[in-house]
Amino acid sequence: MDFATMKTKFFLFLVMMLLPLAAVAEPTGDWIYQGKIGPYNVTLVFTDFGAGTNKKVGYYYYNDRPNTHFKLVEKSNMGDPHGYNRVVLYEYAPSGKHSGTFNGIVEFRGDGFHGTFTNSEGKKYKFNLHQNWD
Repeated sequence: MDFATMKTKFFLFLVMMLLPLAAVAEPTGDWIYQGKIGPYNVTLVFTDFGAGTNKKVGYYYYNDRPNTHFKLVEKSNMGDPHGYNRVVLYEYAPSGKHSGTFNGIVEFRGDGFHGTFTNSEGKKYKFNLHQNWD
């Protein structure tokens, strides 16, 4: 077997080995979700989803206050081959104070993020957000 044939076969072997990894890799880039936390209209932006524990992964704001951003920090992220991730995100107010916790599921195949939000006073709200493709 000549060198060119060996090189081609090795390249194809690498592609075949790495292809399954690409199929389960999390998407990159900003994802914009819109919906409600309890009765409140919100917009949530994932800027670096899956960055790792204790890393900033995005922010959100109440639609009636678009300039007031609440930072989101990933506390846990358990991926699943069925197309969703169970996540816990801490919310930090603009002052830097931990002010709430999102506990929910991000669905990559259904393009939603839903679960329970608990504020700093312990009050719980259901949240249901859907990806905005605009």
